[in-house]
Amino acid sequence: MKENTYLEKMVMTASPAKLVQMLYEKAVEVLKEAENLLADKKFVEFNEKVTRAQDIITELNLSLDMEKGGTIAQNLRALYNYMFQRLVEGNVKKDVEKIREVRGMLEELLEVWKEAMKKAGNVTPPEKKQGGLNLMG
Repeated sequence: MKENTYLEKMVMTASPAKLVQMLYEKAVEVLKEAENLLADKKFVEFNEKVTRAQDIITELNLSLDMEKGGTIAQNLRALYNYMFQRLVEGNVKKDVEKIREVRGMLEELLEVWKEAMKKAGNVTPPEKKQGGLNLMG
């Protein structure tokens, strides 16, 4: 229980940039778990983890500012849509390669995001925080 309280506090006080990083990290984590569950033929749990990753990708997609984001936001939207579709296919067909493909893409995005946050100094004003992001589960 203490871990959940700590995580909730982190989410509530994180900048939007940090929340994106946390979403990427959680998606990578649940996809690793999904791969292990599939190897163990635990299909119900596998489905739950892949569905959780799909929810995270949906959240990332919905958080894009298409007006201000320009080409980058458009490219990310296309990438998120592609990843979501690959997860659906991987889940239905129990295809670990599709899951690994998406996990690899998310790992790359995470590294690029971390580097961008360093360069930007992660200076997002606190009043621009977004609510409603659910990292639990």
